Amino acid sequence: MKPISISQVAQQFGVEPHTLRYYEKEGILHPERTANGIRVYTEETLGQLEIAMCLKSTGMPLKDIRRYFELAARGEETQEERLRIFRQHRERVLEEIATLQKHLQKIDWKISLMQKKTEAAGPEQAPK
Repeated sequence: MKPISISQVAQQFGVEPHTLRYYEKEGILHPERTANGIRVYTEETLGQLEIAMCLKSTGMPLKDIRRYFELAARGEETQEERLRIFRQHRERVLEEIATLQKHLQKIDWKISLMQKKTEAAGPEQAPK
């Protein structure tokens, strides 16, 4: 795979280039640079970004994402701590899913209630 530019990566991931520069500043991403200093993204960098975006979209704070990547850069000696980070995050995600499922049940119940009232009113009473 040939390296790709920051604008191409931003478009591919649906983010702005400044987001990618921010992730770099925060130590989450480490794109390579050309001789002219232009950022280029490799397959490895794209994989890191994919993980970072997954963690961010599931509610992991940036400081924890940064910590994970710092540990990953140190190699296999940090495997247990990285595993702990992912297991803890997984538990938080499962808790959030359970909460959302409860809310969805309440919404579905309310929809059902309103549908029954609309049907009971008959077609002449139904909103147009």
